[in-house]
Order: sequence, then structure tokens, then C-alpha cells
Amino acid sequence: MKDSVCDILRQLLVERSLAAVGTLHEGRPFVSMVPFAAHLDAGRLRFVVHVSRLAAHTRDMHVSPEVCLMVTAAESEETPPQAVARVSIPAVAEFVPSEHPDHAALKAAYLAKFPDSSMLFQLGDFSIVAIEPTSARLVAGFARAMTLPPEKLAEAIAER
Repeated sequence: MKDSVCDILRQLLVERSLAAVGTLHEGRPFVSMVPFAAHLDAGRLRFVVHVSRLAAHTRDMHVSPEVCLMVTAAESEETPPQAVARVSIPAVAEFVPSEHPDHAALKAAYLAKFPDSSMLFQLGDFSIVAIEPTSARLVAGFARAMTLPPEKLAEAIAER
């Protein structure tokens, strides 16, 4: 993969903090916002979110774990809105209970990015959700769109 594509993916998936998450809500599309962190372990990439069961998207993921994340670059005066870099990631969400062997590592990844969120882990209605990509659609600017397998996302993050 070209270095520029890896750089764009790293900027989106490591440097950005917020993603739109699309779920099915009562059979209809629904989009909300979640803070996310990337976690790479032995080549397996998962995005970590920490969600309250009070949120509609949390309830939706319990009903249907198929989700889609979208992360966009920041807008700028130099880049037309249509050319802003973005990646859309169809994925499967898995709730990770505290006794799960991966829980500590996923929690650490999330807290490394959001240290001020540690108090939320004391609240009983929050859960860690690991979101595992099944593919990705990267738009890196005008006429620069490509579909990537999850392994390419993992490679881009690993190269930082």
C-alpha cells in the first residue's frame, strides 16, 4: 500500500477521536457519535468504544451486531468538503465483559486515548465494545477511493 494511503489511514484511525457509528434502530438506519480507540494485537485490529446501555446505539448493537463506523478528517479551508479524507468501516460489534481475557487490553487502549474517561469505568451501565472491521472504503480525496480488507487497516496502524 502506498505510503500516502497509510499516512491517511493512520491520521484517521489513530489521530482522530470520534466516529459516526451506524446501527439498525428498530429496523431503520440510525447514526450516532462515539469516541473510539484502535487496538492492534497480533495483527488483529479492533476499534474500542465504551458505551452506556442507556444509549440507543448500545441497545441496537445488542440486537444486531453489524455496524458501520465512519471517521472523517477535519475540515479545512484548503480542502473542498467533497474531498475531505474519510473511511467507512463495515464491522461486527462484540460486547466484551470484564471477565473476558481481552478486556484489560481493550480497556487500556481506550484509556490511553481517553484518560479522563477512567471514572466512566466505575459506572455499571457502561460496556466495552470491540468493533472488528470486515472491510473498509477509504476516500482519500477526489478520484482516490478504494476498498480495503481489514488487514490493510491493521498494516497502516502497525506502521506508525
